[in-house]
Amino acid sequence: MNLKQLEQFNPITIQCHDNPDADALASGFGLYCYFKDKGKDVRLVYSGVNQIQKPNLLLMIDKLDIPVVYLKDQDVPVKGLLITTDCQYGAGNVTHLSAENVAVIDHHQVEITGIPLTEIQSGLGSCSTLVWQMMKAEGYSFEGKDKLKTALYYGLLCDTNMFSDTAASEDTEMRDALSYDKGLITLFKNSNLSLRELEIAGRALLHHIYNEDFHYAIVRSAPCDPNILGMISDFMIQVEEIHICVVFAVLEEDIIFSLRSCIEEVHADELAALLAGEDGSGGGHLLKAAGRMKRTSIFRILDMEFTENYFNQKLEDYFEKLEKTHGKE
Repeated sequence: MNLKQLEQFNPITIQCHDNPDADALASGFGLYCYFKDKGKDVRLVYSGVNQIQKPNLLLMIDKLDIPVVYLKDQDVPVKGLLITTDCQYGAGNVTHLSAENVAVIDHHQVEITGIPLTEIQSGLGSCSTLVWQMMKAEGYSFEGKDKLKTALYYGLLCDTNMFSDTAASEDTEMRDALSYDKGLITLFKNSNLSLRELEIAGRALLHHIYNEDFHYAIVRSAPCDPNILGMISDFMIQVEEIHICVVFAVLEEDIIFSLRSCIEEVHADELAALLAGEDGSGGGHLLKAAGRMKRTSIFRILDMEFTENYFNQKLEDYFEKLEKTHGKE
């Protein structure tokens, strides 16, 4: 799919996943600028239980004039075209909006099939890279678009863990090609945590479960922004003995978790789907993923220790049944 194919529609709604991160906001902003310059009636939205709270994202929205709107009314049908960016229509991490026409632009592993207007490139480090590619392919001029270029750069920076996970040549090409506001990037990088979130992360790390046989860790966090769980996971996976880590929080209605893997035998997106079960949803990349599941009656009755045991038992069962097949054999 290319952006030219989507120019036939009007109006156009661009939807980020729930609890959008920097990459979702940046890629959505890129699409917004593209269709706005084409004279389209376009809006950028997100939905879900919580509005954006992280200080770096609020600064990003404010300083780069990103016109993202929190959509409270989820029952009003979307007219024209709905584009989901950095997520896939029908997946568990994005609120379902009924729409006349749907397009998907994403860089995660394929979760949803059957939507004709789809462009998914799972090998890219960020959706910002994919949107930049698609805009370039249509001859879009980034001249004078300093805020957009800064947003795309920051989206890639965050989604690749400060460029440490940039495996695709397209990622490094965009990184090197974009001129950006270094002062704003420094401001965003140094505004990732509030003091409360720092305390949540610190307390969570002190009380982890570690399995020596299978080298996985489970961390319980207090309720927080899902992006904070990802930051804790990124920190945990750097520990030498830990090959898999799951960081979870129990919310009022849901249990959310972030997962990281640093071994090729375990794909994070597949393991996340397994942990979430049939009633939940999980997905992402080969090395990093996330999931969500509804708190059933049994989760409501029993305490947090049960939730830890749930993840522990699931992971033990998984690794005990895991068989490795080496290509040479």
